[in-house]
Amino acid sequence: MSTVSFSQQVSDLRTMASGITTRLDDLTGSGVVPADSAALNAFADELDALNAEQEDLKAQLKTKTKELNDKLKQAKAKQSNVSKRIKLSTPQEHWKAFGITVTR
Repeated sequence: MSTVSFSQQVSDLRTMASGITTRLDDLTGSGVVPADSAALNAFADELDALNAEQEDLKAQLKTKTKELNDKLKQAKAKQSNVSKRIKLSTPQEHWKAFGITVTR
C-alpha cells in the first residue's frame, strides 16, 4: 500500500464529497447523508488552510534562519577581532579570564 500525497488526499476528499452530493439517492440505504459530504469538504478546506499557514511559517523560518546566521557571523567576527586585541595587549596567562583557550 503506497502513501498518498497531501494534495492527493485533499483531492480525494473533495471528489468523495462531490460524489456523495451527486449520487446521494444511491447511498441512502448505506447511511451516507449530506452532512458527510459537508464534513469531507470542511476537512479539505481546513487542510488547505493549515497547509497554507504551514508554508507561510516555513518562509518565515527561512528568513529568521538567515537573519540568525548573519548575526552569528557578525558576532564571531567581532569576537575574533576583540580576541586578537586581547592577545596582543595581555600576557598569555591572563587569556583564560577572557575565555581564550587557544595558545599563540
